[in-house]
Amino acid sequence: MIDVIVTQRVHPGMERAFEELVREITANTLAKDKGCLRYEWYRAEAPQTYILIERWTDRAAAQAHLAAEHMARLKPKIQECVPESFSVTRLVQLN
Repeated sequence: MIDVIVTQRVHPGMERAFEELVREITANTLAKDKGCLRYEWYRAEAPQTYILIERWTDRAAAQAHLAAEHMARLKPKIQECVPESFSVTRLVQLN
């Protein structure tokens, strides 16, 4: 299993547009992307900051998601909302 936390900052004033886009991405991801076990966006306490928690069955499923049609279609719109690329943290569960 692959667990990931994504952090994304958003331009001031673009929060509503960003939230609409990630709601669409979330719906498509959960409906269409095989191997997706969790895909949840959160608004952080820090201004203009969002957190995504993802869980995938394996690395191939996560990579296929990044190449999915809905991601490619919405990526340019997301880029209009953000000042920088997202940061990714992969989680490793303690046993």
